[in-house]
Amino acid sequence: MSPLLENVRPGQSRANRLTMVDIARLAGVDVSTVSRALADSSRVTDETKERIRKIVEENGYVVNHGARMLRNQMAGQVLILLPNIAATFFPEVILGIEETLQKDGISVIIGSTQYDKVREDALARQLLNGAADGVILLTGRIPEVLRSYSGFEKRIVAVSRAINEPEIPYVNIDNMKAIETAVLHLVGLGYTDIAHLGGPKESPTFLARITGYQVAMEKAGLSAHLRIEAGERFNIDAGREAMEKLMRGGKAPAAVVCASDEMAMGAIRYARSQGLRVPHDIAFVGFDDIPFAGVYDPALTTIRTPRHKMGELGAQMLLKNLKASSFKPKSVIVDHQLIIRESCGGQIDQTSIPAQ
Repeated sequence: MSPLLENVRPGQSRANRLTMVDIARLAGVDVSTVSRALADSSRVTDETKERIRKIVEENGYVVNHGARMLRNQMAGQVLILLPNIAATFFPEVILGIEETLQKDGISVIIGSTQYDKVREDALARQLLNGAADGVILLTGRIPEVLRSYSGFEKRIVAVSRAINEPEIPYVNIDNMKAIETAVLHLVGLGYTDIAHLGGPKESPTFLARITGYQVAMEKAGLSAHLRIEAGERFNIDAGREAMEKLMRGGKAPAAVVCASDEMAMGAIRYARSQGLRVPHDIAFVGFDDIPFAGVYDPALTTIRTPRHKMGELGAQMLLKNLKASSFKPKSVIVDHQLIIRESCGGQIDQTSIPAQ
């Protein structure tokens, strides 16, 4: 008997239980189709899934997911590593990952590293000890402990934070182009004195945003106005601290492009504490379009990243990598959008401008 189906009908002997082959014969499909249908795979039509489910229900069987994972030598779990579980950016990404993996009967383990490399390595050991089949990184770096794992690149995908290693595929936006979009929008509104509040320079993501700001200012002929303050974090406190440093010289910039929405909120709070009105005296653009961006006062002009879609694509990429030894996934760049709201002044119409 196949271990993937177990009869739960009371009083029926094991000898009389149907096998996976029997279910396939009754449904008029092959055995692999039965397995995929019970895992709710998108490769099987809804009509076929329903037919197989009715046969299974009529015969009193349930799916033994543990047996499936044992047969495939899988733990049935994927580890998601993120730097801070409290950050508002990550929930939609995780939801996209979780919903996609659940279709294959795989659950997720979430590990918050708190920017601690020791904690990061401890969490990542779940791949080494077999508790997890793969790792989806939202941290922007590979835990050092995994580098000793033979073929580790087949079990790792990066999402939202690219990694500067060609063997690790990632799903991300074009961060340079996204910041260019924001800067050039401000230039189009007539701003020339535009500053940038950046995140950690050691992060490829935030370094790309800093570079994008520099490139955009050069394109606009505004190189003389370059002003950058980069912090070690990209949260509200980091935005407030970076804005304070930016204004220590005296004159505030006319506009500020921030590396995250949370940084923008912290920066706006500090600017207001110094008597500046937003957007009348100073304009702000954020990044990510987190849930609070549209209801913040003033509503935040920002770059929207398709977080749920990024999670879905990352999970799909990892699944393909785990299932096919010869598969070599390519990194994916998804589109961003400029969402225009009140914080940058100009025309306030809640419109969105897709990436060019």
